[in-house]
Amino acid sequence: MENKMKSNILRFCKDKKSISIFWFIILLPCLDLILVKAQWKLGLNPNLSFVLAGMSAGHIPQILLFWFLPIYTLILCSDSYIQDVKTGVNNLIISRKGKRAYLLNNFYSSFLIPFLVMFIALLINLILAWIVNSNGHESSGLLEMNNPKNELFSFSQQHPLLINVIFLINVSFFTGLAGLLGLSISMIFPDRKYTYPLAFFIWFILVALPNHTITMVMQPFTEYDYNYVISSWLFNFIILFIITIVAYIYKEKTDEL
Repeated sequence: MENKMKSNILRFCKDKKSISIFWFIILLPCLDLILVKAQWKLGLNPNLSFVLAGMSAGHIPQILLFWFLPIYTLILCSDSYIQDVKTGVNNLIISRKGKRAYLLNNFYSSFLIPFLVMFIALLINLILAWIVNSNGHESSGLLEMNNPKNELFSFSQQHPLLINVIFLINVSFFTGLAGLLGLSISMIFPDRKYTYPLAFFIWFILVALPNHTITMVMQPFTEYDYNYVISSWLFNFIILFIITIVAYIYKEKTDEL
C-alpha cells in the first residue's frame, strides 16, 4: 500500500498536466490578492485580504478556483485509474497486491494529493496577505458591525485569523472530497469523455443548491450562522461520502477490474 501511494505521488510529480494544474491552483489565489491590493487603495485588513474572504470585485478567482474543483483534481491525480485501465496496469497491481489494496490506495491518493495542494495554495495566500497588507486596516465596516444574533459572525470578528485557518483546513478537506468524487466517477465510468462532464455536473449541482450550496462552507465572514453552515457542511459531506462509498463497494464487488 505504501509503495502504491509513493507511486501515485511520483506519477503526480512527473506528469506535466498535473504540475500545470498545481501551479494554477497556487497562483490563482495570488491573482486574487493582486486584485484586492489594486481595489482597496487604503489597504485592506490582512484577514479580509485572504482569498476565502471573497473581497475582490467579481470574485472571479474564487469562481475559477472552486466551481471547477473536480476537473482540477481529476487532472492532478484522480483520473489515474482511467490511465491504469487503458494500460492494463490495474490488472498487474491487483494480481500482486489484491483489489482492496489497489482501490484503497487510489482513494487515499485522490484525497490526500488535492488536500495538500489546496492547503499549500491557501497557506501561501494567507501568509502573503499578511505580508502585503500588514498595515491594512480597511474592512468596509465588516469587522465593526454589531450583529449579536449571528454567533458565527461575532466569533469571526473576534478571532479573524483563527476563522481563516479553520476555513482553510475545511476548504482543503472538501478539495480532497472533490478528488474522491472524480475518482469515484472514473471507477464507474472509466472514460474521460464521461468522467469529466459527469463529475463537473454533480459538483455544480452542489454549488448551485439554494439552501445548501457547498460554497457556504468555503467562505468566512458571511451572514450565515452556525446552523446554516453546519447543515450545509453535513449535507454536502454526506452526498460526497455516499458517492465515494457506492463507487468503492461497486468496484470491490464487481468482477470487472
